[in-house]
Amino acid sequence: MLNGRDTRMSRCLISLASLLAVVIAPASVLAQAAEVVKTNPTKVFMHYMPWFETPDTLGGNNWGYHWKFNNRNPNLVDETGKRQIASHYYPLIGPYASRDADVIEYHLLLMKLSGVDGLLIDWYGQQGTNGDINNLLTSSNAVVDRVDNVGLDFGVVMEDRFSANLNQGKANVAYLRDHYFNQPNYIRLGAEQKPLLPVFGPITFQQESDWTQVLAQAGEPVDLLTLWYESADAGSNAAGEYAWIYEDAAQDNHLTHQRNFYRIRAPQQGVAGGVAYPGFDDYYVEGGVGNVVPFEIPHDGGQTLDALLSLATTYANNVDFVQLATFNDFGEGTMFEPTIETGFEYLKKVQQFTGVAYGEEELRLVHRLYLARKKYAGDAAIEGELDTVSDLLTNLQIGQAEAALEAVAPRGDFDGDGDVDLNDYGVWSASLGSQLALYGGGADGNQDGRVDAADYTVWRDSLALRNAALISVPEPATPALAALATGAALFSRR
Repeated sequence: MLNGRDTRMSRCLISLASLLAVVIAPASVLAQAAEVVKTNPTKVFMHYMPWFETPDTLGGNNWGYHWKFNNRNPNLVDETGKRQIASHYYPLIGPYASRDADVIEYHLLLMKLSGVDGLLIDWYGQQGTNGDINNLLTSSNAVVDRVDNVGLDFGVVMEDRFSANLNQGKANVAYLRDHYFNQPNYIRLGAEQKPLLPVFGPITFQQESDWTQVLAQAGEPVDLLTLWYESADAGSNAAGEYAWIYEDAAQDNHLTHQRNFYRIRAPQQGVAGGVAYPGFDDYYVEGGVGNVVPFEIPHDGGQTLDALLSLATTYANNVDFVQLATFNDFGEGTMFEPTIETGFEYLKKVQQFTGVAYGEEELRLVHRLYLARKKYAGDAAIEGELDTVSDLLTNLQIGQAEAALEAVAPRGDFDGDGDVDLNDYGVWSASLGSQLALYGGGADGNQDGRVDAADYTVWRDSLALRNAALISVPEPATPALAALATGAALFSRR
């Protein structure tokens, strides 16, 4: 086994070899996010939920409502490490807190490498009657604070349902004016470059005079969009409408509704937004909430999303943007976020739609960065090197990012001590045949949720790579190195 000095030397040498180009690059290269090249000019925005809470943010054993609904208990964990959550789908990284900086980085980089132009955050405002409004605002702001770092735009879909009166509605728009509209990456469309402000409804304010008073706080004209067929509720204040997920009960006609919006309704709007979603498979009945939504739209192995993206392509000239709904509404089963059940498939379809040069390999690299963030949390030196990996991904220097990540967080480091040695083989051997809910955790080196022979190959190759670096050091090999090489040779013949 390598001693501490040998381990540090190995990491130093590999880091030097893989990061030399980064070290000599101008600082400005890493300071400014590179823009993703897309062959599809359609603006694509991701609807994003900021409402997830865990014991890390709520304290004790408390979980937020959206992981548990009325009868699930995420503190119950099965033999694979899977928590009991209110969803038919399980996030690849497990249930998380929306304000977790590592989660935000993971989400934003996935979106960027999928060709998404920006986020539309489901936004409840600064004032309202819902008890978690402060947590929602804190989490929303945590996302907003990071969006520009990766070169994405952002906007909000305002929820007016919890505004008790006009004064609260006014206060919320004033908050947008002072904190969001004044940011250079807030979404503005068209020649007049007005801030885009979709509202989910409206539900509370359904008179033109209401919206005239509320929007007077914006400080500038805005493009207010209502849900489809609801613009009359805002009167002349509405600039247009956007489509959403809907189907008549037991009719299997959601595609008909979407096609009619694209063909007939959208051309009548000043600003119009289409929508694409993987399906609608909610957990309301199972979660004890009740039969809230009277329809289900099957995912059909990705065919539902294919059909909707095809409509978006056919009628691209009739809308100003396409909204992907949603990134992470697990309770309604509409998520593009990678899950155990769907993998990276939905984001891969987005990549094909937007026409970026990236695929699943790049998305998995982002996932590896997230796993490394959690595995080495608290190690300041490694965290600093992972920051460099994040910068490289942000600047689309994919090859350098992969080399840098392997140098600091080798895939064969199953015990999380920063090196690859026989101890990691022991971890693999002890867990061989096990299933893991956290893909990439433990000895799951290839991130498929199983510990098997493929993970041994990951360890063996990672060990060989780091030994090669050590052999290049101009000093005699130590007995520990000789023992390690002998052990590796024996294991490779198994």
